[in-house]
Amino acid sequence: MYSIGQFAKKTGVTIRTLHYYDEIGLLSPAYLSDSGQRFYNDDSIKTIQTILVCKYLDYSLEEIRAVLLDKEKTLLDSLYEQKIQLQAKRKQIDQMIASLETAIDIHEKYETVDPSSLLIVIHSLLTMDEQKKFLQQYLSEDLIDQMYAYFDNNFALLNRKYIEYSHQLKQAFIAPIHDEELKELIGNYLQLIPRDLALQVTAQMQNLDVKDIDYWLFTPLFSEEEERWLTEQMERLNLDEVFENE
Repeated sequence: MYSIGQFAKKTGVTIRTLHYYDEIGLLSPAYLSDSGQRFYNDDSIKTIQTILVCKYLDYSLEEIRAVLLDKEKTLLDSLYEQKIQLQAKRKQIDQMIASLETAIDIHEKYETVDPSSLLIVIHSLLTMDEQKKFLQQYLSEDLIDQMYAYFDNNFALLNRKYIEYSHQLKQAFIAPIHDEELKELIGNYLQLIPRDLALQVTAQMQNLDVKDIDYWLFTPLFSEEEERWLTEQMERLNLDEVFENE
């Protein structure tokens, strides 16, 4: 048996933390003396090792409690599950870093770029899981997987080009440019998504009413006036016909 002081020294866990773990039912003393002194044993050491490992692996206290209480699930099972969660978190962090690098790069290149464009792209990343759930109402799982696989594989380039082209289009709305230059710019913007993928999405989204779009998840980058102008320019420059014949 180890007194609480000996146990704290042996495990590197403070006495205050051991008291807290006892209060929340995470690690109770193996023995409590009549005078209220706490004592721990070798099984307590195994338990605290499990707690410390789980904390290092970013488990919440509730998740640690579940690991300790669930006798049917082995620690290895829990570690496998946590590995999957951490891989997903790492992917999200990598995407966030890439998004920030893209935002910084674009901002340095275009000092007058609208900061809201950068924020919309970052916000889109934060709500990606909710976006997928919304799209499942209208698109097949296979098509959703295709879309996000394409986005993941071309993440940095797509975000950079998306912000760059949208910024240039907003500038063209304010100060008109030559038709050939505008045609090329709109074409580049539309081709950010492969035509066959865009056509599949359009075909499956036919039943979607505009009023049903969740603009919190899919924040439009262009204002209504800019959208109307862009549509008019596409029709005037026969861009719809060009892409339909591709």
